[in-house]
Amino acid sequence: MSRPESAVVRLQTPADLAEALPYLIGYRPRKSLVVAAFHDREFACAARLELPVMESDWFDFAADSSRAIASEFDTPGLPTLDSVVLYLVDDPAPGQNGHTVATHLAPLAGLLHSAFSHHRVTVQLSLCISANEWWDLSHDTDPGPGIALPDTTPGPATVAFTVAGQLPAPSEETLTAAFAPLTGRAADTMRTALDTVASTNTFGAARPRTAHALLEHAATAFTDQATTALPPADTATLLYALSDRLVRDWSMSLPDTHTNPAARRLFTYLATAAVDSYEVLACAPLTLLAASAWYDDDEALARLALRRACLLDPTAHLPAMLQAAFNMRISKEQLKDMARAGRPA
Repeated sequence: MSRPESAVVRLQTPADLAEALPYLIGYRPRKSLVVAAFHDREFACAARLELPVMESDWFDFAADSSRAIASEFDTPGLPTLDSVVLYLVDDPAPGQNGHTVATHLAPLAGLLHSAFSHHRVTVQLSLCISANEWWDLSHDTDPGPGIALPDTTPGPATVAFTVAGQLPAPSEETLTAAFAPLTGRAADTMRTALDTVASTNTFGAARPRTAHALLEHAATAFTDQATTALPPADTATLLYALSDRLVRDWSMSLPDTHTNPAARRLFTYLATAAVDSYEVLACAPLTLLAASAWYDDDEALARLALRRACLLDPTAHLPAMLQAAFNMRISKEQLKDMARAGRPA
């Protein structure tokens, strides 16, 4: 098995595959099902899904996730989906350990195995990863002792990815901290500005042209590295403006009309400004941040920003569509073409 990069990384054992997980999606996930898809024993792509909270949802989750992933590969021009490696990742609850997690998730691994088999997709391995240990749940419903993942000393898979030019995979917490909502006095100031815009319906009386001009001005301001924030009133107006679908779609091509670093910094800032009780307003800037990160080949940040956007507004179509596209590794050129198509004159 290999990853299609400039250098080939060979993953020959379950231990190699367990160690390779963060490199397949770009970060160390939590509470996740990660499906690594293979064609002719070569890695094609990886998709991450949130593990369901309730065990009663497991059957539907297995059926829905297997059907969604298998159907993606029915798209003309994509390779045939031959097999998958399943990763079930979760942290132990207080007073529990990794073995408890593996035992709990073993039935879900069985349901997923059956669901993928229904679509004629072979499950090579079903791995549970918890508390820095891994278990092979491919056949065991009663897992034995876990096997420790490399901790301070890199294992063979880590060494291979490093030689191939892959950077060490950061934790999920490290990446999501970049767009976490403001706290403290800054959050209080921002909340007051958002309250004012909400109560006076400031953006509701404005036209998209006004919002576009404000966004252009903000993107220009963020080309200066010294700019780290905008006036609270402007920030609040922009957040409400981006909740308009046409304004958000128009903003997708800001990295074309300005520099991508400036657009990325602006979108990151706007996502952090959607403070407590207004967090749903972060959906649009997080979606735009994901696109900007994808242009920079920062796939891990792009995926996590989209995941947060989808959680904030499950009804939003664009982040869900981009999430599916990123799972199928859409090219930067394809994404830019899509952004340009959504920018009216």
